[in-house]
Amino acid sequence: MRKLMEAAGRLFGAASPDDQYARGLKALEREDYKAALEAWLPAARAGHADAQNQVGRLYDLGKGVVRNAVDAVGWYRQAADNGHGDAQARLAELYYYGCDAPKGVTPTDEALSVLFPKGLKIEQDYKEALRWARAAAEQGIVGAQAMLGYMNASGFGITPDYAEAERWYRVAADRGNAAAQLGLGTLLAGGYGGKSDPEAAHQWFRKAAEQKNVMAWYYLGTQYASGIGVERDPAEAVSWFRRAAEAGTAAAQRALGLMYTRGVGVAADPQAAETWLRKAAVQGDTEAMLQLGHLNSRGAGMQPNLFDAAIWYRAAAEMGHREAQKIIAQMYFAGSGVPRDEMEAVRWLERAAGQGDPQAQLRIGALYAEGRGVTRDYDRALDWFRRAAEQGNSDAVYNIGTLHSLGLGVPRDPAGALTWYERAAEQGSVLAQFRLGAMFAAGDGVPQDYARAVLWSRKAAEQGHVGAMINLGRFCMQGLGMERDSEEALRWLTAAAEQKEPSAMTALGELHGHWSDNKDFARARGWLERAAALGDERAKGLLQRLPAADPTDALGDRSDGPPAGQSPGQFRAAGEG
Repeated sequence: MRKLMEAAGRLFGAASPDDQYARGLKALEREDYKAALEAWLPAARAGHADAQNQVGRLYDLGKGVVRNAVDAVGWYRQAADNGHGDAQARLAELYYYGCDAPKGVTPTDEALSVLFPKGLKIEQDYKEALRWARAAAEQGIVGAQAMLGYMNASGFGITPDYAEAERWYRVAADRGNAAAQLGLGTLLAGGYGGKSDPEAAHQWFRKAAEQKNVMAWYYLGTQYASGIGVERDPAEAVSWFRRAAEAGTAAAQRALGLMYTRGVGVAADPQAAETWLRKAAVQGDTEAMLQLGHLNSRGAGMQPNLFDAAIWYRAAAEMGHREAQKIIAQMYFAGSGVPRDEMEAVRWLERAAGQGDPQAQLRIGALYAEGRGVTRDYDRALDWFRRAAEQGNSDAVYNIGTLHSLGLGVPRDPAGALTWYERAAEQGSVLAQFRLGAMFAAGDGVPQDYARAVLWSRKAAEQGHVGAMINLGRFCMQGLGMERDSEEALRWLTAAAEQKEPSAMTALGELHGHWSDNKDFARARGWLERAAALGDERAKGLLQRLPAADPTDALGDRSDGPPAGQSPGQFRAAGEG
């Protein structure tokens, strides 16, 4: 049909679509976009794919016409349906990213509705984007090949397929496409397709960097900074970070700021660090905002400024940075750099918790359990503890056990509490291990079982829990759940006493004055006097019964046993011992 129309045009003296297209190109060279449009429109309507693509570009760029993505897509689609590769590639981009209406335009205006009945906005459509990207890629359009690699790697709208991503990235990278070289290097560095190959990644980053790809500059900096894929070279890392930072890359600006903060690869310079971090922060880099908060709060060569620190922490928190939200919450709790305000602190902590931060969930749960900054609410406390527990937070598991033990928010359930404590203890919670040791020793809600008391107390003691050290020392001293072992008792009780714990000193007095095979009343008195001076009532009573020289059973009193442990009314929160 097109050839028939061209023949008819020549017969009657009308310009052919090819002639019209050529005339439009000459007008384009003169930047006479209106003349180009007038030349291309007849050819485009006659089905000339190149002309359809060019009309689409004019609407896409707003050259000679009012910019309108919908009309652009309409013409691109006609060209794409006619097999035009560049039109197919551009369609893929428009559908993948979507296109909003031009700023300042209100599509609801009556006049605009008449002028643009199809609207001014293109919605994202990953399925259509993938279809057109594949069509263009298979025609050899290198940009579409790179994009198809990216789509398969990112998984937006489709299931990630790293093998397919690598295949298309390699095709485009071998043809010199910098974006594909960067993408291929990223896949290889991260081991997305299998085993990581940072050395090969480095070579692709180099190729992209030679084409002035600023993200390649940044990635080269990270490789030299970490020594992955290349020999570690902080100075070389600074050089690459600086190139990318000066080109405006926020991540590189942040990285360069941190190098100046730490004095790595460059002389430490807090002012330069602040300058580069600020450049990244004003671009919306939340990690840079956090680091600016750290820089101002710690000083690091500058005068500490908690007020400015709070401003940056809050800025990052407002943009959803969980760590910043926790920090600004703590600043409001302490009145550091901001007015003391527990309600505001809880608000920020709850935002971090709502984003799934287990430490924030743990702490907000403890606040509801204690009624601090909020109305006491055991149901909400239990809910937050459960959320943190589901993420493996052992302290949250311990707190749930405490609620069951005391019947707070749930019916009192000693057996259920034991289950939660054992779960927390198995996860490494030193508090739960200590609590279990004390429960089994005292028969608190469970049958008395000194062997299990020894087991859990030892685990907690080995993690440095002073109360567990004392309990384990008493078990060793008195032979409860194990053979008597005065030497081990002495070791554990001395370790606890060195941490200024009066009850450990009292137990040492009992060990030397009664339980040891080699009694030493002078040492016994020394330990008991130290404990009594620190206010230990048991030590005061034992001092009065301590013989001067004749070893008797004056200090022996098995009925006292080991201490039962801490009060279960205290909840474990983040950062608490």
